[in-house]
Amino acid sequence: MTDFNIRFAELAIEWAEAKVPYQHRGLSRNGCDCFGLLVGIWREMGYFKKYVLKYYPPDWNLHAGAGNQVIEELSLYGVQVKKNEIKRGDIAILFFGKCPAHCGIIVSDKLMMVHSLSTKRCCTYGILNNSMWSRRWQTTFRMDENKLRAYDLCH
Repeated sequence: MTDFNIRFAELAIEWAEAKVPYQHRGLSRNGCDCFGLLVGIWREMGYFKKYVLKYYPPDWNLHAGAGNQVIEELSLYGVQVKKNEIKRGDIAILFFGKCPAHCGIIVSDKLMMVHSLSTKRCCTYGILNNSMWSRRWQTTFRMDENKLRAYDLCH
């Protein structure tokens, strides 16, 4: 496991412990949604300073043809990993509504994740094993630190 992954998971725990409020399209400790949690932490780590979040309405995932936006975006900066290769700092992608539209950061070997959830109104913990999340879990990504670094150099 890299220092990058460890730091990513540690910061996710900090955001959950601080109960960072849920805010649709938010990207900071002042408020975030599930994808904003990722971007906000990457920014704290020195990456994605110039990243512009694409517009999406709060209920985009409930419409037919919603697509795989989360998977498509993460595939630009990381690779999918098999469930038997998961490590802390990896990102779980979960089916929510009609598409894979939710994500969380895996923070423990016991498959606990941190995610921002509108129904909880804050960043919180979820368990990926033997829970409602395990049934929704579609795939997992591991970010490539070099691709995240390159983003700001190219934009």
